[in-house]
Amino acid sequence: MALRRDTTQLDSQPSSSEAFPLDRRAVRGILASLMLVSLLAALDSTVVATALPRIVSDLAGNELYTWVFTIYLLTMTVSMPMFASVSDRLGRRPVLFFGVALFLFGSALCGLAGEMWQLILFRGIQGFGAGAIFPVSQAIVGDLFPPADRARYQPLLGSSMIFAFLVGPTMGGLITDTVGWHWIFYVNIPLGLLALLVMWKVMPQLKPSGIRHRFDFLGVATFAAAVVPFLVGLKNKSDGDWADPAVGGLLLLGAALGLLFLFVERRAAEPIVPVRLFRDPTFAMACIVVLLSVAGLFVSITFMPRYFQFVHGASATESGWQIMTLLFGLILGAIAAGQVVGRTGRWKLILLIGMSLGVLGMVLLTTIESTSDLPVVWVAMFLTGIGLGPVTSVLTAVVQTAVAPAMLAVATSTLTFCRQLGASIWLAIGGTVFTSSFADRLPEEMTASGVPPAIAEGIATDGSVSGDTLTGLGDLGSAILAALPEGARAAIEPYVTGIVTGVREAFSSAIGDTFWVGVAAVAAAIAVLGVVREVPIPKEALTRRPGSDASATPATA
Repeated sequence: MALRRDTTQLDSQPSSSEAFPLDRRAVRGILASLMLVSLLAALDSTVVATALPRIVSDLAGNELYTWVFTIYLLTMTVSMPMFASVSDRLGRRPVLFFGVALFLFGSALCGLAGEMWQLILFRGIQGFGAGAIFPVSQAIVGDLFPPADRARYQPLLGSSMIFAFLVGPTMGGLITDTVGWHWIFYVNIPLGLLALLVMWKVMPQLKPSGIRHRFDFLGVATFAAAVVPFLVGLKNKSDGDWADPAVGGLLLLGAALGLLFLFVERRAAEPIVPVRLFRDPTFAMACIVVLLSVAGLFVSITFMPRYFQFVHGASATESGWQIMTLLFGLILGAIAAGQVVGRTGRWKLILLIGMSLGVLGMVLLTTIESTSDLPVVWVAMFLTGIGLGPVTSVLTAVVQTAVAPAMLAVATSTLTFCRQLGASIWLAIGGTVFTSSFADRLPEEMTASGVPPAIAEGIATDGSVSGDTLTGLGDLGSAILAALPEGARAAIEPYVTGIVTGVREAFSSAIGDTFWVGVAAVAAAIAVLGVVREVPIPKEALTRRPGSDASATPATA
């Protein structure tokens, strides 16, 4: 197999699509192993959710429980551009192997954790490993396959991550209830080792495509200094107001340090995030569209399971099945769009049509009520999924074609960072809209259900019913009565049915209002995409694709 020769011209590399003729067995092995490690890394950001109550109980760390999520997100986000930059210097294979090994090492330690601080520390190690897995896996697809095939194969990686977001909580609950929470971490080890073995046998040694001598240590430091307070501020939004120093103060600090990071990168000889990339209108458009469009995706993933569990009384497992229509739409949309783009090279129209369908689905979801017919809800979720599924995967292929090969990993990691940042921003905004809407709607919905206005106002303002704490567990009416002073229970008890009905209706309507956040963000993304000139993806893969040369075999280390 011919490998690219090193060159001192950073931006004038030959296309990687000409370097790696792969047989079909190698293609299948590489894609399967990359999908598996991406799935494992993505699952560990979601599978912990339903296991956490048991973990907190066993490790006695309720006051630190949010950091089990936060530390994984922080270390993963901070390390992505660093590992992407290193892979441009040392090659993809050693960096990906190191990332997977670090992730598995962290997984083993998490399963052995005996105290909460240990679990948080080991989750941070896991996050660092995941920070290498995501961008480097996507960059490998860009290295190994010609442009049109990237549009076909990137959706496979994207679908594994989407699948993790949707089924992770259910899987975490099942594992915790059967073999114990330690196994949500231990299960990564045999599967990850299997992926490493396959990659070792079939993945070629991807040599660095340019000579790069300096590492941007100052850029890494300022990037971390900006991202950490910004993401922590967004995380704190669930417990505070925007004006709180722990929320707004940290956001402002992160934004100020972000400006410093841009200043540093403009003057760095070899920056981890070259600012000049954003001068390319296609790359800049892709980053903005991804940051905006994930609003609809993550609002759906976060709030629809709560709707099924609280309003319709579904268990965690049942709600996982209920959102499968969203999952099917996301995967079908991503794969179908990738096929169309791979065959035609045209991506703008398919994305505009897709995002318009996504907006239509979310507009339908803004109307959900406690009495909404579930088939109608499923159709709306399917439309949302099929419309938003193509965005990240197709734009990843577009970006990898638009930038110079030497910038491929950095560009891919920047796009992935925009997705992570967008998810954090829109979930914080969506949570604020949901909480505010629920509080505003609760009195009028209880009154409409026959509860006297004075009682409705009292329940709405005394804090005993909060949209942030409601779950589908237990009897809501009994819980409301138990939270009241003993002397007030007799007066409230005749209206418990109306109170419960009003709470469920307010909860449903508040979730519907939250989808307007997704509608507005995706509509803005459509506007941004509409004004950018399309640069079609080259279609040479239509006549020469991996697997066409059965005699070629990949070189291994």
